[in-house]
Amino acid sequence: MTPAPAARAVRRELEPTHACIRCGREGVPADAGLCELCNPLELAQPSATQMHGIAALGIIAFVAVLAVASRLAIAGTGPFTGQVLGVTAVADGLAVTMRVSNGGRNAAATVCQVTEAPARPGAAAETVQTPLVPAGQAVEFTAIVTKLGTTLVAVSAACQSP
Repeated sequence: MTPAPAARAVRRELEPTHACIRCGREGVPADAGLCELCNPLELAQPSATQMHGIAALGIIAFVAVLAVASRLAIAGTGPFTGQVLGVTAVADGLAVTMRVSNGGRNAAATVCQVTEAPARPGAAAETVQTPLVPAGQAVEFTAIVTKLGTTLVAVSAACQSP
């Protein structure tokens, strides 16, 4: 009896797969978007336009919620007014003493731009962060300004309101 010839191995080509778009399970055929667990009845698969539309709607909703939250966070602050009380020369620049008033109903901090007085287009300026200014009150503080040099000059302060 002669031995039977060895059977040749069947060569199979692997089918391309990807992860399920809902649960992330690997092994979903390339022509399907959902796995058998997420779509047991093999209903029509969602199109790419539907999936991108859902993502875009989520981003738009998030931006809208963020805009409302930011508006609520700054409501009732300002207007702020700044006044320079004095300027002295120090080793690093100028020490500017300012009074900042908050005309709003909530405490807040702001930024003031300190420039030479009178202001000239393109002239040096420096932005200074104020401490917390209580509602309806004023705060005096001193800030070191380095961009205007060390020579005494007349300066003004313009404070931003939200």
